[in-house]
Amino acid sequence: MSKFSPCLWFDGKVEEAAEFYVNAFEQSKINKVDYYVDSEHQPKGSVLTIALTLAGQEVILLNGGPEFNFTPAISFFVECETEEQINKLWETLSHKGEVLMEFGAYPFSKKYGWLKDQYGVSWQLVLSETPQSIAPSFLFTGEQFGKAEEAMNQWIEIFGEGNVEYVQKNPDGTVAQALFTMHGQPFRVMDSGEDHDFTFTMATSFYVYCKDQAEIDRLWEAVTAKGKEWPCGWMEDKYGVCWQTVTTDMDELFDNSDPDRAYRVMQELYKMKRIDISALRQAYKGEK
Repeated sequence: MSKFSPCLWFDGKVEEAAEFYVNAFEQSKINKVDYYVDSEHQPKGSVLTIALTLAGQEVILLNGGPEFNFTPAISFFVECETEEQINKLWETLSHKGEVLMEFGAYPFSKKYGWLKDQYGVSWQLVLSETPQSIAPSFLFTGEQFGKAEEAMNQWIEIFGEGNVEYVQKNPDGTVAQALFTMHGQPFRVMDSGEDHDFTFTMATSFYVYCKDQAEIDRLWEAVTAKGKEWPCGWMEDKYGVCWQTVTTDMDELFDNSDPDRAYRVMQELYKMKRIDISALRQAYKGEK
């Protein structure tokens, strides 16, 4: 299991979007569908989450409601191996979408383009002649402008097992493009001093799979020290990027095969900000 998985917050249409993305990317499939076991947030029985594999990367689609919207502050950088592959992917993702940077030749690549798909998710496609892969890309704008390098280094310090692969600077010292890895997964950061009217939102967050309560506690303290605590294990860092601590046995705890048990665990989760694994496991066993 990878350490991090992007979580995309949708207002309905999650099943439609799941099929759309699985058909768009290679090495892709729908892994698991979970449903609401209560009616507090969405109608009982409606889709809660869909776990996908896209180009080998797990992505979670969350049917959360209308509270948050995607912005280009977080996009997904897709490296493509052949022109046929990138052309097909661009055609598919741009259908009913919006072009943010025209698809064509650039000094850094024979083919590149940046778009927002019909659901609002942003993608950067580049011809790199390497197997198709997806990496989250963070664009630091407005009040966050100039903090890309700081954020990259802080995330590596907090989440561990990280390495800066390269940093390309602008003349003013801000980051034009930087690539780094954490736990073997690639991430990118950029600064932009242009007058953008968007920043990071909870529409795009990141699962962080934790092995035990000690790791959850450590990450929670480090991320929220200058950020914010949110319910159900959501934590917002000082830059406005949201991360979710999840347990490695979360699939088992929220298994829908026993609706009463799943309801107990979900109700216990709703009481929490920081995840308490033992309390969730007690609810699973009917001990609470």
